[in-house]
Amino acid sequence: MTTKFLALISVITIAAFSVIQAPSQPPPNTVSSGRTNETATNAERPGGGHGLVWVNTESGVYHREGSPFYGTTEKGKHMTEQDSIQAGYKRAPKTT
Repeated sequence: MTTKFLALISVITIAAFSVIQAPSQPPPNTVSSGRTNETATNAERPGGGHGLVWVNTESGVYHREGSPFYGTTEKGKHMTEQDSIQAGYKRAPKTT
């Protein structure tokens, strides 16, 4: 009886530590633009400013000031929002 009890306690203890030790991963800071997923890790490109948006020329979307992707995607350029719309670019989905 004692051996079975100790074996049961051992199994429960190992299972409890396995659950506690499992690391939880936070979701990556990415935004799906339809064709690619990118993270905002690059430094902001010079030339932006009030009234300009950053157009990601690879994905076909533009980012407004305040977005974590404003001026930071690998391929892109600054332009007015009106010019970007006329060129066929779409507004990027909002990030949280």
